[in-house]
Amino acid sequence: MAAALALALALAGCAQFGAPPAEPKSEPPAPVAAAPEPEPAPPVVAAPPIEPPTVAEQWAAAFTRGDLDALMSLYDEDAQMWGTSSSQIRKGARAIRQYYAQLLKAFPGTRITLRETNPRRYGDAGVNSGSYTMRRAAANGKVVVTSARFTMMYVRRGGKWLIVEQHSSLATR
Repeated sequence: MAAALALALALAGCAQFGAPPAEPKSEPPAPVAAAPEPEPAPPVVAAPPIEPPTVAEQWAAAFTRGDLDALMSLYDEDAQMWGTSSSQIRKGARAIRQYYAQLLKAFPGTRITLRETNPRRYGDAGVNSGSYTMRRAAANGKVVVTSARFTMMYVRRGGKWLIVEQHSSLATR
């Protein structure tokens, strides 16, 4: 009787014996065209450090040579300067040239030696502050050494660094 009941149920579809019926076959989905892989970004390479401009060194060398034209080539046309031995601000290249012409004539052979410099660059602008000594022979032959301090502000124009503002004053002890 049990066998007859199982047969009846099987025929009616209420019970399954053996392996389950196979799933109906269907076509696999068509592959979706994948977007091309993006090109990897180039590696980030840090730019090599750029040395700060050597305007102060060029200034000291030109002054020591007594080369007025070389000195003036370091200044912007609209530069301003308050020189160590000046009682006023010199505005513009012409006034700065007059100052240096008088100074170089009055104290020929003066040697400038930079002692400390602190150049900092900010894009196409920069500032440098520090100290220097002026060594010259006085009229009586005695060597006079004067300590001074400076601040130079400069900008890069046409690929060249130019002084746009300078202040020099005697150093206190």
